[in-house]
Amino acid sequence: MRSRALLFVALLACVRLGSAQACAPQAVIVTVLNERGLPILDLPASSFRATSRGKSVSVLSASLRSDPSTRTYVLLDMSATMGGFGAQGIDKWKIARVAAADFLNVAPPQAEISLSTFSAAIEKTFQSNAGRKAMQDWLDSPESMRASGLKGKAAIYRAILETAKSMEPAHPGDSIFMITDGRNDEASPMAASVSDELTNRGIRLFSFVLDDSRRADDGIAAGAISESAPLPNPDAKILSALVKGAGGVGYTLYPGGSKIGQSFGASYNYDERTRQNVQASISEIEIAISHFYILSIALPGDVRGLQDWQLEVVDERGMKRKDVIVAYPAKIAGCQDSPAK
Repeated sequence: MRSRALLFVALLACVRLGSAQACAPQAVIVTVLNERGLPILDLPASSFRATSRGKSVSVLSASLRSDPSTRTYVLLDMSATMGGFGAQGIDKWKIARVAAADFLNVAPPQAEISLSTFSAAIEKTFQSNAGRKAMQDWLDSPESMRASGLKGKAAIYRAILETAKSMEPAHPGDSIFMITDGRNDEASPMAASVSDELTNRGIRLFSFVLDDSRRADDGIAAGAISESAPLPNPDAKILSALVKGAGGVGYTLYPGGSKIGQSFGASYNYDERTRQNVQASISEIEIAISHFYILSIALPGDVRGLQDWQLEVVDERGMKRKDVIVAYPAKIAGCQDSPAK
């Protein structure tokens, strides 16, 4: 595992080669899922088509990783709005806790899972080396269940930034999974800084968002955020863009409705239908975290990397496949001049 991590870091660093115009290939983490949220396996490099500003970008190789030991930091929002609204508001917080507990249950035993709670700052942290039982015990405890513990405004981006900086050294497939309603402290946007930090460190961002800002028509938006899903909460829209830009997958659960895709109420109701929706969403997020491709991308002779590029999965005829969801980072970090000797 250590040798693989060192190879990943070497690629991620994108060290300059001898020529002034040549960069070493860059390693890019890509998730490819089918319409049911299951990983698509055994795609060769020729199945990936990359372009930037109308020009072809070479995909040199594609290596599938089904890695049960992937490292993930779970961030659980404990700000005041996570308590929901009205008499059934507490069900919103219950769903959030259940989502965190489900992730602990479905992640492979070898996976390095850490859990932190946050509002204005990161508060309680359970490190992976302490085991998951302490996390599960806290999620089931009276302290966790009480809505009185939900206070303040959520500094979402600060929590992501601090967590990303703590993930040293870099591991292939490093991920942050955030459970939140997407409402961020307006005084601390920091979205651009977070995007750069995630890109530079090769960390993917995943989200499970409980958006009860108003009624919506789509129950769950999956696969790097579906463009058809309404995002009335402006903060949730920014978070969705951040998740997509970091190569992750985001799910949004709206209140009410008799099935996924419908919404009628203003408050969440924790019933069997909701329970099944949460289980399905969390399972698919875990699958996306632990199954991914590492593409080796040949950068053009530009030290700034790729800021505007597109990646598609194509069939044998070179036609774009419409039956897949492709999650990849919006930016590829460039290479830097070697220090003078």
